[in-house]
Amino acid sequence: MNNKAISVWAFQHVGYEDLGSLENILNEINADIRYVCGKREDLKALDPAEPDLIIILGGPMGVYETDSYPYLLDEIEIARRRIELGLPMLGICLGSQVIARALGASVYKGRQGKEIGWHRITVNEAGQNSPVRHLDGALTNMMHWHGDTFDLPEGAVRLASSATYENQAYKYGDHVLAVQCHPEVTPRKLGRWYDSAGNELDEVPGLTVDKLKADADLYGQTLREQAKLFFLEWAEGALHIALTSKAQNSKTKEPQPA
Repeated sequence: MNNKAISVWAFQHVGYEDLGSLENILNEINADIRYVCGKREDLKALDPAEPDLIIILGGPMGVYETDSYPYLLDEIEIARRRIELGLPMLGICLGSQVIARALGASVYKGRQGKEIGWHRITVNEAGQNSPVRHLDGALTNMMHWHGDTFDLPEGAVRLASSATYENQAYKYGDHVLAVQCHPEVTPRKLGRWYDSAGNELDEVPGLTVDKLKADADLYGQTLREQAKLFFLEWAEGALHIALTSKAQNSKTKEPQPA
């Protein structure tokens, strides 16, 4: 990583879903982090080309609930424009669904019901050639908490699946990466998720808060270690794309000699 401060925008939908362990990594690499919340600011005023990296985080709402959460339309548009610009972006859970919708894919309630808890994902051959390989089930269990899923966007490449849902990770070009599961979670911060779960856990047979806590203690540290490998590899490649693109744009804007 270079010594210049890296600008990162993290689109946050609820207070208890933040960058988690990824925030510590970004601080280690001298990142300037800005949390962006559509409920509190005008997303239409933002320039998608401004930050080096964009990360779209999770949330309990559905991409299709734009009547209740109209700012999601602006967020989808920012993702679409960012994709067109060829600039790097990472989506996590809801973020993966926002990006899928920006790419023209359908997002909907999963027919297999809620996927909540610590389960492995299987990284395919394409995924083994990407940062997602660090999250393979042979290395760590992943935290899942979603009820929606999506069709694989046209032109995207599936990287990983779970036993419940086929689309757990995908990439679009070299600049967009999305994961349906949660590499960023920590046992401590998950406490706020449990508090907000309401009756949601009742939809998953045999699942309790005590079970989630026990599994978080069992798998949390390994996930943190693997997530760091995953994120550092993604960030290094993403920053190379961002800085190269900005250098090229700067060159084209230079005044030409008469």
